[in-house]
Amino acid sequence: MDEWQLAELAGLKQSARGQVTQDASQKYGTQAIRLTVGEIDERAILAHEAWHPDHYDFGWDRVLKWKTRPAHARALDIALWHDDHLAGMCWASPQASKEKIMVLYLQRNPDSTLPTRSYVAPLCLSGVRYYALMLGLQWVVIRDPLPQARAAYERDGFRQIKGIGLAYKLAHGYASPTLEGFPNGE
Repeated sequence: MDEWQLAELAGLKQSARGQVTQDASQKYGTQAIRLTVGEIDERAILAHEAWHPDHYDFGWDRVLKWKTRPAHARALDIALWHDDHLAGMCWASPQASKEKIMVLYLQRNPDSTLPTRSYVAPLCLSGVRYYALMLGLQWVVIRDPLPQARAAYERDGFRQIKGIGLAYKLAHGYASPTLEGFPNGE
């Protein structure tokens, strides 16, 4: 992948993160003012380590290495912050697929006092959907969802599709009004 393609992907990723901010503002109004959406960086990894002991360790520290590898150039990483608290993170990658993007990791801060508790997954998935549309993909797939999270994904429009997994078909539409002109957008 040449430098121009990498720069184009960086712009698409930034646009997807911007979509998360816009969706948060539309859905959550003034509460969204305290949200910041960025990429997973060293600050996010350090903040995540403060979550421990957590029941699930997805190995987020590996993301920093993955981001430097050409094989992961098309992957999208999202760090969602509420004030100075890391609310959640997401890592999704089309890998070698031309049809789907796999949400490999999605985790919210286990601190139940954070006001972001119920909307980390919907906001991160909104960014993944938007990014997948810009890449011209057809599906967003949750790989190996935790059983207790499955219902939340299903409330967000994901269905078990034979041969694909727990998936969201992008042709079914996207709620954002800013998708005009993008492939598969409605």
